[in-house]
Amino acid sequence: MTAWFTAILNMSITASYVAVAVIIVRLFLRKVPRTFSYVLWAAVLVRLILPVSYSSGLSLLSLLVPNVQTGSGAMEYVSGQIGLMNTPVVNIGTDIVNQVVNASLPPATPAGSVNSMQIIMELAAVVWLVGIVLLLGYSVVSYLKLLDRVRTATLVDGPVFESDRVTTPFVYGFIRPRIVIPVGLSDNELTYILEHELTHIRRRDYLIKPFAFLVLTLHWFNPLVWISFMLMSKDMEMSCDESVLRKLGNGAKAGYSRSLLAFSVKRRRPLSGSPLAFGESSIHARINNILNYKKPKVGAVAAACVVSLVFMVGFTANPAGKQEGSVDQPGKLASVWANALVSRDGHPRYEMMSAAMKEQFKQEQITKSGQDWNYNIGVSSPWVVDYKIHMEGHTARITYLTQTSEPAHYQTEESLTFTVEDGKLVVTEYHTVYEDRLFSAEASISAFSS
Repeated sequence: MTAWFTAILNMSITASYVAVAVIIVRLFLRKVPRTFSYVLWAAVLVRLILPVSYSSGLSLLSLLVPNVQTGSGAMEYVSGQIGLMNTPVVNIGTDIVNQVVNASLPPATPAGSVNSMQIIMELAAVVWLVGIVLLLGYSVVSYLKLLDRVRTATLVDGPVFESDRVTTPFVYGFIRPRIVIPVGLSDNELTYILEHELTHIRRRDYLIKPFAFLVLTLHWFNPLVWISFMLMSKDMEMSCDESVLRKLGNGAKAGYSRSLLAFSVKRRRPLSGSPLAFGESSIHARINNILNYKKPKVGAVAAACVVSLVFMVGFTANPAGKQEGSVDQPGKLASVWANALVSRDGHPRYEMMSAAMKEQFKQEQITKSGQDWNYNIGVSSPWVVDYKIHMEGHTARITYLTQTSEPAHYQTEESLTFTVEDGKLVVTEYHTVYEDRLFSAEASISAFSS
């Protein structure tokens, strides 16, 4: 579960940069149809759901996060092995943020069986999962309440139903979307509202919004995702309003605005808190947008199309030229390798090995434990109390200080060789240089770490 949370966290950070960019670009698109602003949110959605992406020299993310690793198509700010690092670090892409965050991360405890950072990540993953369950549970309950309110609605025509238990029109449903309207609408109000809600149905907004909310539940811890969801919903509604005006003409502005205002005044309560139904948004902003709406000039629309295209390509692509060897630098992987021996869990080591080394590891485990082997490595005594790493290019020498209960101290040294395979840095060779060499009693333990 920690691996899933780390993957979501990395996607959420990338999406945050894109969301900020969308919010800024929206300010320059106020004079063009809201459809363009609405479309831009697709870039944020892509970044929230896809852990990997293609690389391109046209990527605009290289301007915002120039030093973030992008190996294997995934932008990595927080390593999946951060819980096993001797000195946990993150790379958010901003030096100031990196310094503040990294200074607060607890270092590994060589004598401990589990690192503090490992515990933090596991607890964070549990909290993340609980948040998802609560949000989904709330949404399901709210939607069931909504269905109960429209249970007695009567059919008017086609997908349109009328109910005396609602005060504002909305669309609900996934397979067969339905429009529910309050009783007593005038002919003009009915014309405006039906055109608006039918536009939602034609554009499949009744599927897009629930899907966006489902993605939001995965990233509930990120305030920028909440802001993005609210602004996307606002752009969705306004673009529908503009579609109504394009079809009915500017003469419908006054009547349409009065209808929205009337529904706003009549509304006694929201739609049971359900995020899956339409009809509720910022009425004040929508009315202002309707009254100020003008048919855009061809040049402005063309420019908006270019901006939207550049934006979509630029923010859905990873920066180019960072695939080779940039993921998990040798020093970071060596730290993960060493901490695996501290915790006696060989799984992190196995994950960073080449295919040939994985097979070698399996054979070693079978020889040691038989066919029912597991990822257990090391011995219960002497146990690792400290280690230090010496790097020479893509080769690491790790010296461990071990201890028995007497106590007696020993040293063991391993050598690792890293190679890039398929754009990923992996261990292609490892061996023990020496093992359980008695550590002089005259030598202080502190001298080992110096």
